Amino acid sequence: MAAEGVTVLDRGVLARAVAAAAGAAQGVAALVPGGGVPAVTQVPGDAIVGVALGGSAVSVHVVIDRLPLEPVVTGVAAAVATVLADAGDERRVEVVVEDVVDEAVESALRRGADGGEVR
Repeated sequence: MAAEGVTVLDRGVLARAVAAAAGAAQGVAALVPGGGVPAVTQVPGDAIVGVALGGSAVSVHVVIDRLPLEPVVTGVAAAVATVLADAGDERRVEVVVEDVVDEAVESALRRGADGGEVR
């Protein structure tokens, strides 16, 4: 769990670090709030979109620009887990793929039509 006594400023620093790590992962086109209850971390004067710091998990909502999904999701989860570990935070990481860029889907379909594997 997150350390007790975490301040709002610390939440902002952590959320920004999580967003930066997730956004830099290969295959991530953008971080987005998602549908329903938005994944946004509110801090004074700012909102970190696509990152929700929950009590037992940190949720990251992404749009990806390549397929298959698994390596992208694994990369995002690993990058975020590293940030959390460096901060002494033991929460689990949840990666939610909100959308896939159209070109990635079209490319995967073309590979499938050519006999390549599509997942």
